[in-house]
Amino acid sequence: MADKKDDKKRPIIVKKVIKKGGGHHGGAWKVAYADFVTAMMAFFLLLWLLSTSSKATLEGISEYFTPTTGVQDGQGIGFKGGSTDAISGAAKTNMATPGVVTGRAPPGTVAGNPDQQAPVDADKEDNLFKEGASAVTQAFNESKALQPYKDNILVESTPEGLKIDITDTDKFPMFDTGTDRLTKHGQIILGKMADILKRMPNYMSVSGHTDGSSAEAGRADYGNWELSSDRAQASRRFLAKSGMEAERFKRVVGLADKELLVPSEPRSPRNRRITLIMLRGSHILIPDAAVPDMAEPTP
Repeated sequence: MADKKDDKKRPIIVKKVIKKGGGHHGGAWKVAYADFVTAMMAFFLLLWLLSTSSKATLEGISEYFTPTTGVQDGQGIGFKGGSTDAISGAAKTNMATPGVVTGRAPPGTVAGNPDQQAPVDADKEDNLFKEGASAVTQAFNESKALQPYKDNILVESTPEGLKIDITDTDKFPMFDTGTDRLTKHGQIILGKMADILKRMPNYMSVSGHTDGSSAEAGRADYGNWELSSDRAQASRRFLAKSGMEAERFKRVVGLADKELLVPSEPRSPRNRRITLIMLRGSHILIPDAAVPDMAEPTP
């Protein structure tokens, strides 16, 4: 009997198990849903930005994210400019030279006096570059006087601007050997370039290049750096005399043999060249350039 009384006096303990998170299914789904909504908002914002960006901006973004193959030299990757005779590499795109290049300003608008620059429409500028490239190609393909020099001309549109390489060939060199004196052929080519390019409103870059051989000037203190710089300046002076405004030239540099056009053949005559770039996003205010007309009769 005593045991039954003791059982009646013992308290009854009820255990309740409370699930963490609260609510019927917890609150973790709310965090996941918030992350999803945020990601979708960022995605649609990205789509909107891409749809309102110009073609030049989209090409620049594409070039920025384009991977490249490293170029190894004797000291590792890229310590001697990114190439040697034994080991070479290449970018996965040929739109432009990616990365930082010694002696070259980054692509984009050229710094200058805002009062001396016209507003730039990227799409109209792309069309202008196409017309300019077509005018150069047409002139050297159809003119009887210029046809012999068509192999001296390379034209391409890059993120930096409309790029025109005027190269040497075995038959028609631009300069006398080891000097900055323009040959008759060089004067004819640059004269025609001035006629075409002075109708474009863009500022211009002029760079000189040599091949991989040593400069033959008879002076110990005169090498490819000096020769390429002098040839770039000689080209600038000739273009100015041919009708291009002095304010047009934003950059005149010599790059020696550091950017060979044919790396596999350092002494190829095509490495000796003058590069003209009509710089993208920077227009000079000149009356004749307000409405450029690239069309012209072929002599």
